[in-house]
Amino acid sequence: MKLPDIFASPANVRDVLQGKPIFNAGDESGEMFVVQSGAVDILINGVLVETVLPEGFFGEISLIEDSLRSADAIARTDCKLLPVNRHHFLSMVDELPQFALYVMKGMADRLRKADKRAMG
Repeated sequence: MKLPDIFASPANVRDVLQGKPIFNAGDESGEMFVVQSGAVDILINGVLVETVLPEGFFGEISLIEDSLRSADAIARTDCKLLPVNRHHFLSMVDELPQFALYVMKGMADRLRKADKRAMG
């Protein structure tokens, strides 16, 4: 399953120019994003922790927890992003179990990478 296929709707695509913030730590949440094209850097306390590439996603944790953003997301290149709001996210989890598994796999991959960074 490819997330962009699920959410593909040209009306929803958000263009973000290189170097522009998508969101900052402490911002209210309400959307996660799927990268359709380009690359997005995720920084925590100014430290690069991940670069999200096409078909990847970010911002899902604060959407799931209904919490403030814990990281900054900055466009590394010009990007096309597909925003997914909380209502759409919950509908997809309800209607497509594969979607929930896809998101959980992405979160597990991030956790594994964070563990490796912490170990040195």
